Amino acid sequence: MNKWLFRLLYCLLFTLFACAKEPVKTETPLPVVSGIVNAGFDDDGKEVRTPTGWSLSGDTEAVSVVMSGGKGNFVLYYNLDAAYRVTATQTVNDLEDGVYNLEFYYQNSGGQNCCYVSAGSSPGTEKMTSLQTTPDVWGMSVVRGVEVSGGKCVVSIISDANGGMWTKIDNLTLKKSDKAYHLLKGGDLSQLSYIEHMGGKFYDNGKEKDCFAILRDKGFNIVRLRLYNDPGNPAYSPSNRLPSGFQGPSDILQLSKRASNAGMQIMLTIHNSDYWTNGKTQHKPHAWENMSFTELKEAVYNYTYDYLSTMKKEGVTPAFVALGNETVNGFLYPDGAYSNSPVQMSELFKQGYLAVKAVSPETIVLVHLDDAGNRDKYDWFLSELGRHGVPYDMIGASYYPFWTRKTAAEMREWADYVSQKYDRDIFIMETGYTWNSTLPDGYPGQLSDNGPYQNVYPSSPRGQKEFLLELFSEIKKSRNGRVTGLLYWDPVMIEVPGVGWELGANNVVSNTTLFDFSGNALDALSVFTYNN
Repeated sequence: MNKWLFRLLYCLLFTLFACAKEPVKTETPLPVVSGIVNAGFDDDGKEVRTPTGWSLSGDTEAVSVVMSGGKGNFVLYYNLDAAYRVTATQTVNDLEDGVYNLEFYYQNSGGQNCCYVSAGSSPGTEKMTSLQTTPDVWGMSVVRGVEVSGGKCVVSIISDANGGMWTKIDNLTLKKSDKAYHLLKGGDLSQLSYIEHMGGKFYDNGKEKDCFAILRDKGFNIVRLRLYNDPGNPAYSPSNRLPSGFQGPSDILQLSKRASNAGMQIMLTIHNSDYWTNGKTQHKPHAWENMSFTELKEAVYNYTYDYLSTMKKEGVTPAFVALGNETVNGFLYPDGAYSNSPVQMSELFKQGYLAVKAVSPETIVLVHLDDAGNRDKYDWFLSELGRHGVPYDMIGASYYPFWTRKTAAEMREWADYVSQKYDRDIFIMETGYTWNSTLPDGYPGQLSDNGPYQNVYPSSPRGQKEFLLELFSEIKKSRNGRVTGLLYWDPVMIEVPGVGWELGANNVVSNTTLFDFSGNALDALSVFTYNN
């Protein structure tokens, strides 16, 4: 089909779509499915070493059923003075095939190498949810999107811990949902080529490895890549403030191939700029500076269409495309700024959307804002998009405890509200947490504190891990599973001489990465391993 005819048809269809008033959907409680024997650990009626209905393996002396303040009289309890690894398992039979959620209650000391609940019909298909630290209160969590086939589901409770670290589990409940859920978990690797070029190396357990291989093995299944038009061009500012040869079309294509070869999906963010963009800064590419607005619309469409076509030809079509980065006031200032013209901003978004769909109708298109947790901001912006007939498939949001001053639970409550009101899934496009209180030079870095967690989880490798455990848990608990995943920022921008956020500047995020200052994988990566 001629691409101009395609654009016209899409404009007509999505104008009708955006103007149609959709009813607010109500949530129907999921039906509880019986089948787990001794799900609340009360069947024995007393404290025992081996609970009825469950098989134990590993260091079984760590297991007992004790009286405690759970949902009933008794709970499953793991603890031992020495290091231990233990599993309690039960095969639930005679289930109707389909998709289930496994809900459970727990208390947890934290600090384990791993501690998680899993469920699935066969090895390799299990869904896992790790337990966050909740020593003083009972929490509820969920293993979401368990695919049952052959009528059976194997439920397991696993802990690999040092002595004195304990876990309590109670009231496991299977609920049939029939809604598939595939947690997307990864990070932004746009700077990786530059880091490697400047001498950066990455290690896992002391062994140097390819960064993509490490992240794949730790559980990454998606990568975010930021595309700039012409970064590092010495003849133009602010392009000349970035290094030449990186984060432009050629480099991003090569990183896309590495991601694809590692089995990862691609989230492409098209900045429509030669330089960093965010809610305050949205510089036009130098080649577009003197264009009329009509020419600018054509440039957005053609650039997006041509680059996506190249990616498709090379076999690395992105599963997701974000139209700009944190575009709360639009992009391509001043023409595309909301404060200048809401109509023009909307027209530019439409051109980007149409171009993506013309190349790859299956690709999910996002709008990306900052400040997850701010209902008023999202209500205003998304309502404006609707008012102007802007089509989009998913909502992207940046969530940092430092910037938002929100806990993960508060973010999830906001996500439940926004996803239901606008009937869109939500993707956490950026998040980060300090594993060290300062950079090597003593400066606190971009995230000078951790917001509401400052006195909860310290700026340490364990504190970073504990935050991510909580964040993944809250994502899993989102209503109807409408928070689809997260991307960490920046996982790989480690401390390397000469590397900064722009040429001549310091690296201000090397204490928030998922590798230490020397490139060694941090324990926070295990959270990606034991959540899916």
